[in-house]
Amino acid sequence: MFLLLGRYLKPVDEVEVHLDAHRAWVRENAEAGRFIAAGREVPLQGGLLVATGVTRDEVDAMIAADPYVTEGVAEYDVREYDVVLAAPGAEALQA
Repeated sequence: MFLLLGRYLKPVDEVEVHLDAHRAWVRENAEAGRFIAAGREVPLQGGLLVATGVTRDEVDAMIAADPYVTEGVAEYDVREYDVVLAAPGAEALQA
């Protein structure tokens, strides 16, 4: 499992110009089963994506296609975890 910790590099108003394209990218990856959760940081300074069933190379390729990254308004810190316990209903975390 990978946690993708997004951090805005530009003011929020500049980031949100690309919000629709970013959300389409998130939705595409979620529908393909690569992202199982997404959320905005509070207060809004970035976001979080949870990826599973992918390799680090695939994560890097996905990030490279994110409109936030291609437009230079955000970057990601990627952390990989070996999930050893998942609550009932959250078994996808162990993929």
